[in-house]
Amino acid sequence: MTDDVTARTGEMIWTHNTWMRYVATAADTGGRLAVLEQRLSPAGDPPRHVHANEDEAFYVLDGRLAATIGDDTTVAAGPGEFVFLPRGVPHSLHVQTAEVHCLVLLTPAGFEQFFAAIGQPAPGSELPEPATPDVAAVAAAAARYGVTVLPPG
Repeated sequence: MTDDVTARTGEMIWTHNTWMRYVATAADTGGRLAVLEQRLSPAGDPPRHVHANEDEAFYVLDGRLAATIGDDTTVAAGPGEFVFLPRGVPHSLHVQTAEVHCLVLLTPAGFEQFFAAIGQPAPGSELPEPATPDVAAVAAAAARYGVTVLPPG
């Protein structure tokens, strides 16, 4: 895990028990938008968190994904559907099938660098073997990108 890595279009990484490919980064869009292709499993469900700087959206290509937004709103999306997570509102994600294949949009761009900082190069498009993340290290890295990991609750 290092903060001196830069996300580059076309690169593939493993992070949070998730496979990602950078489709577009801040360098490609003048900082306005980042697009990531992701393959997620339930092992990659992130803890509840809140973004200070960017809106986040998930367009589901395959599988089923749910999000809890705020304290009591849950939305689900399947193939061809979209989940929008506004900045400043706590949220969590829940993979509801064995795998979800989706596109993630971040606006403005910048948070894609967090994944580069904590991830590792992926040798192919397979999901990584599930591993227990170092939550304290992930939370500390996320904070440097304006994301607060919230306590379970």
